[in-house]
Amino acid sequence: MLVAVFGLSCLISRFFVTDAFGYSSFWPPNAAMLVALLSLRPRMAALVLVACLALNFEINSFADGLSPTESFLACALNVVQVLVAAPMTRRFCGATIDLTRPRRFAAFTIIALLSAAIEAAIGVATEYMLLGDATPPVREWMQWVLCDALGLLLATPAVLALLRYARPGQVVWRVEKENVALLVSCIVLTILSFVWGRSPLFLFLYPALAMLAFHARPAWSLTAVFFVSTFASALTAWGLGPIARLSPDGSLMREGMMQPYLFSLLLVVLPINNAVGEKRRDTRRLLMMKANLEHAATHDMLTSTMNRQKFETVLKSVVDAMQPGVVLFIDIDDFKGVNDSLGHQAGDAFLKAFSVRLRDLVSWRGGCVGRFGGDEFAAFIPGAFSAVECEALCIMVSDALRTPYCIAGVTRSVTASIGAVMTGMDRITADELIHRADTALYATKAAGRDGYMLFREPAADLVPFPVSETR
Repeated sequence: MLVAVFGLSCLISRFFVTDAFGYSSFWPPNAAMLVALLSLRPRMAALVLVACLALNFEINSFADGLSPTESFLACALNVVQVLVAAPMTRRFCGATIDLTRPRRFAAFTIIALLSAAIEAAIGVATEYMLLGDATPPVREWMQWVLCDALGLLLATPAVLALLRYARPGQVVWRVEKENVALLVSCIVLTILSFVWGRSPLFLFLYPALAMLAFHARPAWSLTAVFFVSTFASALTAWGLGPIARLSPDGSLMREGMMQPYLFSLLLVVLPINNAVGEKRRDTRRLLMMKANLEHAATHDMLTSTMNRQKFETVLKSVVDAMQPGVVLFIDIDDFKGVNDSLGHQAGDAFLKAFSVRLRDLVSWRGGCVGRFGGDEFAAFIPGAFSAVECEALCIMVSDALRTPYCIAGVTRSVTASIGAVMTGMDRITADELIHRADTALYATKAAGRDGYMLFREPAADLVPFPVSETR
């Protein structure tokens, strides 16, 4: 894909953006090679560079009629620029460049200018001393530097955005209709304003790009700037537009005026994208902070189950809606022995493992779990249960919780006492529901633990059911 982008941008630059004197306002193909060095493994990046070098050589020979030596020199200088720019970009901007961040944009601008200055110095010196070029070397060097540096600044974000939209083996386009409409509007406005060179329409490009920067992500905005720059440069190279009218015969002056104009388009988009991006990031951070605070206020810090207040709120909603289900109050038998024999740290690890197992038992039924404190847990399982089904549920939960745990390298099994009460049978308050489940739990513990109790009215009918006797 990068080789295709390089070849296409070379063709567009050579046949549409370059004027009759061989000058263009910016040279974007090098961005594809730079992105290859930033995002691919060294061997693959080297293959991309070789393929781009070969493509560029053929296009130079065909388009400009250069000798093989001149064509190869021009291609090699493009590779020199990206080889200089890539390590500095990795060092100061990271492998993925986000030009909406002011520091990264400033750093990448300096890198682009420095690498282009080195490339241009080698190229101008070669042309002046070996090829006998009569163009003043300083003017040639300045135009070369601005052309290649601006090409990296304008095209690199667009190529990186293309990589983000592409998956291995296929290209996935995420169409955002509003952003596409704004981008097309900017391109159409560019064409109209440069075709009608006497009109001030080209000034309206600034508010159009600003509107896109407010609504779209940076990738869209920077891609729009790239396309606008391409069309504006092409029409100027053909002698159309306000900048061509200012200097009809001075090619270098014309390109020198075009380059600051294109850079000003970047300076319109980037601050807006940065401000909007910072606001969005702040909003996301606030939403995450709010979610974390809400979770901390409603969940137990150790086990991540609901805390008592949150579970009681759930029970109130169950009671108000008369939702059928079963409430289980579960107390770990002899948890103090686990703490005393293994230590408090192992005890905390055991509580976490116990809560995870209990949550797995009820979550697939749409239930929830809360920790009431210490080694006491509560669970609500929605559904219409008969007394027999409720007893079978208690047996299943008790057997699953008895399965051994491996804590701190020690395998340990525990039993649990369960108090159960069915909801939706009669209209009672949430406090009364908790009282009934608590009563059933302590009746189980009083009967010897390791069992369950179903709460039935009247209280005299409460009979404990040891699990060992109900298998």
